[in-house]
Amino acid sequence: MQIRELTSGDADALVALFVAVLPDSPTAQSTDSAVQHAFLNDPTSFVLGAYVDDEPVGLAWGIQMRSPSGRLTTYLHELDVRPDHRRQGVGTALVAAAMQQAWQRGSTRFWLSTGGHNEAAQALYESLGGDRKPLGDVNYWWSLEPDA
Repeated sequence: MQIRELTSGDADALVALFVAVLPDSPTAQSTDSAVQHAFLNDPTSFVLGAYVDDEPVGLAWGIQMRSPSGRLTTYLHELDVRPDHRRQGVGTALVAAAMQQAWQRGSTRFWLSTGGHNEAAQALYESLGGDRKPLGDVNYWWSLEPDA
């Protein structure tokens, strides 16, 4: 398996990734390449694809945010893996790559949210050391600071 970051100029690859992993999503059904180009050129957004033998099997995308204090935090908005490739380490590899990328871009915190019913996702995030917040939505946070 290979994890690839999609960058400027990868609009066709972005759509192909979503078609393979999330075929019913607005991104998979979009015909406006300007939208994909804008997303890929936005320095605060990112998308990672997981590939097996050059076939897309999973994706993760999110954004980096700056707080008024100056601290950078990365939010992983979506993680999905094709059903025939689940429970094979794809999700783990995508989250780990997103956290590594967030750290390289200067983020000191990383977080995501999942549904309370999604026990498989919760198990994944807990296996990666996520600090689950006890109230509200099911949110997991990680410190990306070296001594935390």
